[in-house]
Amino acid sequence: MKLGEIYRLAVQAGMAADIRTKAELQAELGSQQDRFDKLDKKSKERFDRDLLWNPYHDSRLLFGEEGKEVGSVLFGIDVSPGEVLLADRLREKGQAVDAVIGHHPLGKARGLFPEVLHVQEDMYHAYGVPINVIEDIMAPRVKEIMRAVHPANFDQPVDAARLLNVPLMCLHSPCDMMGQRFVQRLMDREEPRKVSDVIDVLMELPEQDLAARRNNAPEVFVGDRGRKAGKVLVKFAGGTAGPKEMYDALSKAGVGTVVCMHVPDNHIEEARKAHVNVVISGHMASDSIGINLFADVLEGRGVRVEPFSGLLRVRRGKRVKGE
Repeated sequence: MKLGEIYRLAVQAGMAADIRTKAELQAELGSQQDRFDKLDKKSKERFDRDLLWNPYHDSRLLFGEEGKEVGSVLFGIDVSPGEVLLADRLREKGQAVDAVIGHHPLGKARGLFPEVLHVQEDMYHAYGVPINVIEDIMAPRVKEIMRAVHPANFDQPVDAARLLNVPLMCLHSPCDMMGQRFVQRLMDREEPRKVSDVIDVLMELPEQDLAARRNNAPEVFVGDRGRKAGKVLVKFAGGTAGPKEMYDALSKAGVGTVVCMHVPDNHIEEARKAHVNVVISGHMASDSIGINLFADVLEGRGVRVEPFSGLLRVRRGKRVKGE
């Protein structure tokens, strides 16, 4: 495959798994086109034109020619200059490494990352939270993340990739969308009765089993294993943790248990007050689920995927539990 084909395939896979409808995604892209059309010449030169076809602000081809042939990639969760240097060192030792793919946003994908949180509005609305309510409580959180991200040194890994001539991309939301749909479908089918059953369903996933063997098993952060789970919402996509106020809104919408990768400390008391169980499925294991689903697609097209930087690589057949 060519480098640009991998990038576009990831976006297509993410859109197919997205909580939003095809029409809603096209409307999002259309709004970016309208925004671009109204800009002056200088502003158009600065505009990130990937926004015209890619609805995922946190996923970009960061360095490398789109037409470069790729037969082997290193795929990891966090990519720093060290991972780029490792790729170059492996090449020196004779291992084929045509590109590095990271999960968490880097470079210009990091600068736009706060915008990704808006997808949570659609996620929670789909579970019964009034859209005016979730938009109102999401707005301060988006600004908070913007302030946190703004001073970061976005381009360290990208500069390392440029100097060592290592093609680099990051694929965040597309993989998270795939992982979220996979685990949500599993929960919907298995219908766990108690919180302990939610844990048991998670532990059926080989990524979770591998993580547990490394002392990083799923944990109940709010609630108790013996309590009834109620309606289970899996929250993997949407950038990062949403606002703490979401638990009250989700509780009023009938959600009993939230399964997420990680949670800030200030969420714990809010979830407890809202009587919502919170099960933490683990960051690396949960990220690995979505990445593995996409990595399987790549390997099915002849691209060898070498896992590193936290990726718990699991290969699945065509018919897998959860799909």
